[in-house]
Amino acid sequence: MLLEFQTVNYLSFRENNKLSMLASSSKSKKEPTDSIIEKNKYRILSSVALYGANASGKSNFLHAINFMKKMIFESARESRIGEAINVKGFRLNSSCDQQPSIFEITFLVSDVEYKNEKKDVVFRYGFEADREKIHSEWLFARFTSQESKLFIRTENDIKIGEKFVEGKKVYNTIGNINQTALFLSLIASLKGKSASTTDSIINWFRKLQDISGIGDERIYAITANLMEKSNFKNQVIKAMCCADICIENFSIEKKPLDLKKLPKFIQNDLEQKGATNLHELVLKSYHNKYDENKKIVGVEEFNFDREESDGSKKFFALIGPVLDALNNGHVLVIDEIDARLHPNLCELLINLFNSKDINKNSAQLLFSTHNTNIMNRKMFRRDQIYFVEKDKYGESELHSMYDYKTVRDDASYDKDYLLGKYGAIPYLKNFDSLFSEEL
Repeated sequence: MLLEFQTVNYLSFRENNKLSMLASSSKSKKEPTDSIIEKNKYRILSSVALYGANASGKSNFLHAINFMKKMIFESARESRIGEAINVKGFRLNSSCDQQPSIFEITFLVSDVEYKNEKKDVVFRYGFEADREKIHSEWLFARFTSQESKLFIRTENDIKIGEKFVEGKKVYNTIGNINQTALFLSLIASLKGKSASTTDSIINWFRKLQDISGIGDERIYAITANLMEKSNFKNQVIKAMCCADICIENFSIEKKPLDLKKLPKFIQNDLEQKGATNLHELVLKSYHNKYDENKKIVGVEEFNFDREESDGSKKFFALIGPVLDALNNGHVLVIDEIDARLHPNLCELLINLFNSKDINKNSAQLLFSTHNTNIMNRKMFRRDQIYFVEKDKYGESELHSMYDYKTVRDDASYDKDYLLGKYGAIPYLKNFDSLFSEEL
């Protein structure tokens, strides 16, 4: 489970900004409790929403999480050796030009093997990097009430703790490490069979799913791939029906992808990554067909990509990762969850995570949105609502509604937000001047 994430000098975030999924100590009786997951001594939030004006930095903060995950899985690949690290620091202040970007994440993993026991362990992992190299990297763990050092790296110098035997074995084998590769990534690729701690960490990151709400229209391929399991396919079809999207069935065909039809730069990128035998998905949806008396006489086949509505495609794209997260207790990060989605459907998806009856596997949802209809005390506690605001110097800042100590229990969160009480709204000027004769 995700506990905290923070970043410094990345995209629009110049200073340290931290988001916490740990529930506050609020004693308000009017705040919902279903969204709190109890794990040992921890009280963890099942969902957190990011609000802010357009271009405030909401997406940038979520991108920071995705960048960290990509570095863990890609930095140690042979094809990446010699390549610059694709990290983007804050560009609007000269003091950041020579400074590395910083990322740190704290998370809880269940059933980690430690001294022949299965335990819930909290890990704290982070690194500092610029385009040329990894400046530092660290990994700590709480196997007991005390935090233990697993390793601390300063460029190529690595100090390894006694409890991290697998790290010592890898370090003794490789000696010097590539300056653009994360040590954690190297351990994962060279660890051998006895590396339960590293396996637990890597598996946790593998289950951290990041979804863009506006980007690639073919993002529904995630749901399509998950539907290869018949039980999951039935669950998706039922969910579409519950959402009042009348699709009776789906079929999926995988066709070999002709790389020659792709732009040259994409061909080169795929070749560098060693991507071969790629396929494209052809997804078909099926609707009931009726006669003049409204009786079913058959089914009609649709090309899902070309003939279904954007809203249907968006819900389909989201419902797969949502169900997968709820079924398996994963962390799901969604940028612009409300894009092309009806407000009622948006509320429904979020409530799945906030329901103790449904979310039995401790899944979590972190998302950005502009939908103020869901900003209310019935859906969210104050510590579940974060705001992202950008100042006149281009710097984004993240803060929680819980930081505002004057918010009353009976406050109208949405109305106060739109009135500017919490900041993070666009301050609009008079557009009449755009149409004046003096232009």
